[in-house]
Order: sequence, then structure tokens, then C-alpha cells
Amino acid sequence: MSVSLRPGRIFVIAALSAVALRVDAQGALLVGGARANFGVQRLDPGFVPDPRRVAVVSGGALNARALGLGPGCVGWVTAQPDVIVRLTGPSANLRLYAVAADGTDITLLVNANRAAWRCNDDSFGGTNPSVDLGNAAAGQYDVWVGSFREGTTARATLHITELATNHP
Repeated sequence: MSVSLRPGRIFVIAALSAVALRVDAQGALLVGGARANFGVQRLDPGFVPDPRRVAVVSGGALNARALGLGPGCVGWVTAQPDVIVRLTGPSANLRLYAVAADGTDITLLVNANRAAWRCNDDSFGGTNPSVDLGNAAAGQYDVWVGSFREGTTARATLHITELATNHP
């Protein structure tokens, strides 16, 4: 950054850097809020029914890969999470997975309790993403179901389970 001083005026000229762009891009996803596209799920450990199922529509205008969130964070998502999971106590095994009704290739992004991004594409069956959160702490988990291809949407179901044997 350079600053030029003239009598009575201050001019600030800032150069864009990759770090600044990454911070701005990450800010495009709304993390830790109170609203989600398809609702908020409040879950006590040992919840029933298990799995909890939430109907969603994948996709959005933001390219997750360009946000620099971490490995496996790909697909096209909305700024607002699709589902917010509020876990009221710790869970030894919290698994989230999504299945598209028509077999569309979808992705999954999870902001794990505002601490770390966990993402996946194609864990099961070639197009179904899954994220396992072992020893999940109580708190809020923001979840996005993305579409692998830009401009694509799909009706899908997000499954939330504590059962290790439950997967697509």
C-alpha cells in the first residue's frame, strides 16, 4: 500500500493481493447465522429418527473451489447454508451425506462448528458426498449441498446420522 500526502488531502492506493481476495471470497459464505435455505435442525445426541432427512436443492452461484476452503471443497453453492445443524451435546460419530434424486453429481461442504471446513465429492456411488465428523462437539454446523457442474441444480436429500452403518 502506498500513501501520498498533499496539503489538505490524503490519497490511499491499495494493491489487491491473493490473500485479500481469499478473505473476501470466504466472507461470501454466511457462517454462524440463524437462517438456512432449507431450515435448522436441532439435534440431541441419540436423536430419533436416525437418520434425519432434509429435502434440499443443490447448487448456487458461488464456486466453492475458488473460495480456497480446503481439499475437496468443490461445487457450486449459495451464500447462505442449505441446512444448519445445531447439535446440543457431543456425538461420537456424526455423519452427513447427500443423495440426488436423479443421480446428479453433488458435493457437500460443512463448516464444522465454526472451526474447520470438511468437504467431499463422490464418497459413495460415484456422485454421493459424505462427511464424517468423529467426536463432534456441541454447536452449530453449517451445511451446503453443492452441484459439481455450474448452473446445475438437483433435488436431493441430506441425511444426518450417528449410525456408523448408515451411508448411501
